[in-house]
Amino acid sequence: MTTVTIHGADVYIDGKPTYPGRWYQGHRIEGMLFNVRAVQAIFDDANPVTVAHWAYPDTGRWDPERNTDAFCEALPSWYDHGIRAFGVNLQGGGPMYVRDVYFNYDNNGFTPQGALRPAYAARLDRVLKRADALGMVANVGFFYWMMLNRMEDEAAVWRAAREACAFICEGGYRNVLVELANEIDVVVDHTPYSIFRADRQHEMLDTLRAEFPGLLFSTSGGGAEVHTGRGMPPASLVRSVDYILLHGNGLRPEGLIAAIEQVQGMEAYRIAPKPIIINEDSPALPNFEAAWPRRVSWGYYDQGWHGQGGDPWEDYNPRPRWRDDAPWEDLTGFQTPPVNWTINTPFKRAFFERVAEITGAR
Repeated sequence: MTTVTIHGADVYIDGKPTYPGRWYQGHRIEGMLFNVRAVQAIFDDANPVTVAHWAYPDTGRWDPERNTDAFCEALPSWYDHGIRAFGVNLQGGGPMYVRDVYFNYDNNGFTPQGALRPAYAARLDRVLKRADALGMVANVGFFYWMMLNRMEDEAAVWRAAREACAFICEGGYRNVLVELANEIDVVVDHTPYSIFRADRQHEMLDTLRAEFPGLLFSTSGGGAEVHTGRGMPPASLVRSVDYILLHGNGLRPEGLIAAIEQVQGMEAYRIAPKPIIINEDSPALPNFEAAWPRRVSWGYYDQGWHGQGGDPWEDYNPRPRWRDDAPWEDLTGFQTPPVNWTINTPFKRAFFERVAEITGAR
């Protein structure tokens, strides 16, 4: 059974730091956790109107089981390139930022009353078992703002969190890091749930940790902005989480470095250092190169859209990716279904090959 633990600022897998003994260009790599945002690994869409947007080009229909199977089949290659973790979310992430689609699709692992849906649980079970067999860690997210608006009330949100935690614990999964919610500042902006405020999120985390002491918890903010404070974790959150999540969306290297240095300079962090993990950024390797020498594990986020060019920072809002001129072999990204989970594009190859080089995987 693959087991993830945290020791100071290091991540351990099965009692040893990740990448044991590895140094690269004078920097210690062991204990880091390079990862990929794969939040749609268990994706589905209950809306019969929008589901057509996710159709596979060879069959003309969407198939959530095929998607999960293909993700699991791709994981060995990711592992061979040095990836030791990925993010998956029971409410996914934005699959396509086109208004008529984004505000109507229905990808929710929970009922409005907060019950864990069996089909999502079964797909997550397959993902966690595959990761376990490979020695990989799953950063399992529970909530995404768009689907939180489909929940009945705060009691349903609490029930959903508890059911997801119970599922992980009762399944005996030890290779899981829990991300309670994706980008809590966005959640607060667009939902009625003040419990996700950065200065209150520790209340929920502390309650769940007391009820499920075997789990490791964190939560993420949006793209970290030092000059405004948006997306930056307050001291209360740094103290409460087991590991610190940052997002680099919209940042260039200098902005990302400023955010990292501010967190590392916080008294709450200096007193009790913890792993800092970026689990959402961009396909931009300059951001990756800004993070890892500072012992911050970086996460590759590649939306995928029609006409994706050579600029890794190019804004994907509100770019669609239609099926008629996007053959399977050329599908970009990891977040717009249907996803080609293989390492099939220049952006993907550049990231995976660089991770392999830094970690000594190849």
